[in-house]
Amino acid sequence: MTDLSPEQQNVSCAPISESELLAFYRAEIRFESEVVNGRLHALLASQSFLVIAYATAMTGSTKRWGDNMVLLIPPLLAVLGFVLALLAWPGIRAAYAAISKWEAKEHSLHTRCHHLQDFTLATTENDMRDLMRRDKEGARFAMRAPIVFLVTWAVFAAIPFYLYLM
Repeated sequence: MTDLSPEQQNVSCAPISESELLAFYRAEIRFESEVVNGRLHALLASQSFLVIAYATAMTGSTKRWGDNMVLLIPPLLAVLGFVLALLAWPGIRAAYAAISKWEAKEHSLHTRCHHLQDFTLATTENDMRDLMRRDKEGARFAMRAPIVFLVTWAVFAAIPFYLYLM
């Protein structure tokens, strides 16, 4: 049972033209790309701030606090950097997965509607493979940056203890 009035139940959905559908797919791809860019920018900004704080804490041992603070503050900053990178990673991967799905829908539309071929760079299957390869190469930095930060922060967490024991 629906809560629609009889007038609303009789209204049919207007068909969407292929060009409107293409514009919609492209808008979704653009939106997801902006989401990735925002997430990546936030990750890089947080990591650069933490690297500066970590380096300052590593060089800032004083007689007042003692060298034991070097064993507390830098590892805490390293854990924070590790957690932030770990939290950013799934969001970046999810946005790229959404982009891939929208691009697949766009490719399917181009395949079905040959009059839209002028609106794509991939007019042949070979062009499509090349375009997908370039997209994958272009996404490599965004997809791998969290992994690089995870490894780096794990090493940075160990450095103060190593230096203290040596």
